[in-house]
Amino acid sequence: MYNLFALTLLLLGWNISGTLADEHCHKLLRELAQNQSAFVYCSTVHSVPVNVCIACEVAFSDMQTRYLILRENKNCTNDYFDKDRINLVSTMQSILAGLWAKAYCDDCFNSNNSYVFDLKKQNFLDCLKDNKGQECVSCLNDYINLNSFYVSLDKNNDGKVCYDLQDAMNRTRAHWSKELGCCHREFDKLLFVVVCSIVAILPLVFYGTTFALTKRQERNHGILIEDAYNNRLPRSINPNSSVADLPSTSSTATCPRVPTPKNKFNADDDVTSSDDSDSEATPTSIKKFNKSE
Repeated sequence: MYNLFALTLLLLGWNISGTLADEHCHKLLRELAQNQSAFVYCSTVHSVPVNVCIACEVAFSDMQTRYLILRENKNCTNDYFDKDRINLVSTMQSILAGLWAKAYCDDCFNSNNSYVFDLKKQNFLDCLKDNKGQECVSCLNDYINLNSFYVSLDKNNDGKVCYDLQDAMNRTRAHWSKELGCCHREFDKLLFVVVCSIVAILPLVFYGTTFALTKRQERNHGILIEDAYNNRLPRSINPNSSVADLPSTSSTATCPRVPTPKNKFNADDDVTSSDDSDSEATPTSIKKFNKSE
């Protein structure tokens, strides 16, 4: 009986401890959700002009602390982390922490950069307020001082400057140059004349070069045509030769001589001698030739 009672108390204690652990995890989760909501609200309110890093530092710090407490609790980790594909608790925290990292908010608190920048900016704004209508002359040194500090900060951080400072400097530059019209760029007349001269000369050089190349190609083309014409003429005929060098067109040259009856025999003898394959004349043929005469 005593053992049964002890077992019942043990089970009740285990259930109570489990319930208390669940309630504690739910409490931590609700606190994290409240801190996340506070950071989102602060970021939205201070979005224009951008002042997220400085104005929402406390909200971001509280959110990170609550998340680490929930993450380090083993019972809560088993219940809320790595339970599904979305993993919503850690995903939401990563998005909000990514916003802080994307704005380079940690740089605002390194080496007290935001304090120095705000001090120089406030001196510049006070100068603008006290010198209405003469801002460009009276506040030039304050503007140069502020801009030089930001340029050095941007160079040292490789462009990873706190976005609060970036937005503030961009708005200050726009106000100085566009709204006040204090940014006057010096105009170099000599450079302008040199550039205009080069632009004016380039078309002349282009067309002059094109004309010279065209004439040269035409001249070379004429030489090639003349050489081709000369090469097509017969080599045995000289174009510069006189009429006396041409073949004769007389009747003797054009009409072959017809053999007479007297010479007919001689022609037959020539044919006979040709058929004998160039053999020497025999004495019989010589006597026959004498007899006919």
